[in-house]
Amino acid sequence: MKQVAEFFKKLFDYSDWPPRWHCGKWSEFHGWLYIISDLAVWSAYFAIPFIIIRYISKRHDARFIRLYFLFAGFILACGATHFFDAVTFWYPIYRVNALVRAITGILSWTTVFYIIKVLPVAFTLRTSADLEAEVEQRKKAEEKFRNLLELAPDSIVIMNAAWDIQLVNAQAVNMFGYTHSEMTGKRVCMLMPLDFVDVKQLQTPGNRITIREELMGTRKDGTQFPVEISLAPLVTEEGLLMAAAIRDISEKKLLEKTIRDANITLEKKVQQRTAELERKNKELEQFAYVASHDLQEPLQTTSGFVQLLHKKYHGRLDDTADQYIDYVVQASGRMKTLIKDLLDYSRIGRGNQSRQVDCNLLLKEVLADLHTMIAENEVVIEAGRLPVLSSAYPTELKSLFQNLVSNSIKFRKPNITPVIHIEAFQTNGYWQFSVHDNGIGIEDQYQERIFIIFQRLHNRSTYEGSGIGLAHCKKIAELHGGKIWVQSEPGAGSTFYFTIAETSGNHLSQ
Repeated sequence: MKQVAEFFKKLFDYSDWPPRWHCGKWSEFHGWLYIISDLAVWSAYFAIPFIIIRYISKRHDARFIRLYFLFAGFILACGATHFFDAVTFWYPIYRVNALVRAITGILSWTTVFYIIKVLPVAFTLRTSADLEAEVEQRKKAEEKFRNLLELAPDSIVIMNAAWDIQLVNAQAVNMFGYTHSEMTGKRVCMLMPLDFVDVKQLQTPGNRITIREELMGTRKDGTQFPVEISLAPLVTEEGLLMAAAIRDISEKKLLEKTIRDANITLEKKVQQRTAELERKNKELEQFAYVASHDLQEPLQTTSGFVQLLHKKYHGRLDDTADQYIDYVVQASGRMKTLIKDLLDYSRIGRGNQSRQVDCNLLLKEVLADLHTMIAENEVVIEAGRLPVLSSAYPTELKSLFQNLVSNSIKFRKPNITPVIHIEAFQTNGYWQFSVHDNGIGIEDQYQERIFIIFQRLHNRSTYEGSGIGLAHCKKIAELHGGKIWVQSEPGAGSTFYFTIAETSGNHLSQ
C-alpha cells in the first residue's frame, strides 16, 4: 500500500527518468517514425469513439447500447496509451502512462465479459441475407397491399393519428378529384370533417367505427356530397394508422328522399281516403239512424191499426182473411224488431263516454238480466277472473257479453245441459276474451258470414232473431280497438273470441 500511495503521490513527477529521446540511441528518422505512428494511431482511436457516439445518437432503436459505450471507452483508452508513448519522448510521465494502460486493461476485460454475456443474443440476430429476404418480403407485401387497395370497391384513405393522409387509392382520386400527391401529407379535413372522432376509440385492434350520419365530403371543385364512412385501426411499426372506407351515398339519399316523398304522398292519400270513408260511414250511420227512427212512427201506426183489425175482426171473417191478418201482425212485429235493432246498431258508440269498467261486475249484470233464460234452460255458467278496463264503453260492452251469452243458450243442443265458460287473458297489447259453449257449432264456411248484418244461418221457425246480434258484437269490438272471431266445429260447440285494446290502467281485478 505504501508503494501505491507513493505512486499516486508522484503521479506527475517525472524527475526519476530521462526523456525517451535520451534512452538508447534514437536516430532522427527512427524517433520521429515512432512518434508520428503513435500520434496517428491515437488520432484514429480518438475519432472512432465519437463516430460510435454519433451513430448511437441517431439510431434510437440501436441494440446493445452499453456495449457500444464500452467499446468506445476501450478504443479511447487504447488511443491514450499511444498518445502518452509519444509524449514521453519529451516528458517522461511513465506513471501516468502506466495508469492509463491499467485503465485500458480494465475497460478491455469489461468489454470482453460483456461481449461474452450478449453473445447468445447476438447469435440469434438475423444475418444480412435474412434482412434482405425480409425487406424483399415486405416489398412484396406492400405491393400486394397497394394492389388490394386499388381493387377495393370503396374509396380508401389511410391516415395517421394526427389525421394526416398517408395513402389513398384510385377510387379516392376519382371521388374527390385530387391527385395522389395533392392529398398525401395533407390534413383529411380537406376531404371530410373527421376531427370529431375520438382517436382513442380506434386504439383497440378490430374496433371499427361506422359513421352513417349526415357527413359531407368535399371535392376539389368545392362541391359537396353525402358520404358514409367506416373507420378501422391499423397497428403498424410506425404507430397507429386509420383506414377510412368512404362510400358516396348520393344515389342512396336520393332514393330515400324519393321513397320518403312517395310515402308522404301515399300517407296523405290514405288520410284523405280514410277521412272520406269515415265521412261516408258517418253519413250511412246517420242515414240508418234517421231512417230507422223515422220508420218507427208509420210502422207503429200500421202496427196499431193491424192490432185493432186483428182484435175486432178476427174470427168474423173467413179463415183466409184471419190468416192474412196474422201474417201482417207477424210481419209488423218482425219489422219493428229489425228497425229497433238497426237503430241500436247505428247508436253504438254515439254520444257515450268511455270510463273504467269492471268486467266482473258487468258480467254479473248481464247474467242477472238473462236470469229467466238461464234458469229455464238450466245453463251452467263458469267465469274466470276478468280484468278491470280503465277505458271502455260500458253499455256497448254489456251488449257484447249479452249477445254472446244469449246466443250460446239459444243455439244449444237438445237434451244437453248448456255449459258456458268465460275467461280473459293478456296477449300482445290486448285483453283477449273467450266465450265457449257446448252448443250445435258452426260450419267453417259460415264462420265469417255470421258477423255480417242481417245474415242468418237458420230459419226463423227454428231459431228466432234478426241476424244483427253478431254484427253488433263486431262493431263493439272494433269500437274498443279490437276484433272478434269464432272457432267452431259442428256438433262440438263454439268459442267466440274478442279483443279489447290494452291501456296502462287495465288490470285483473283482485
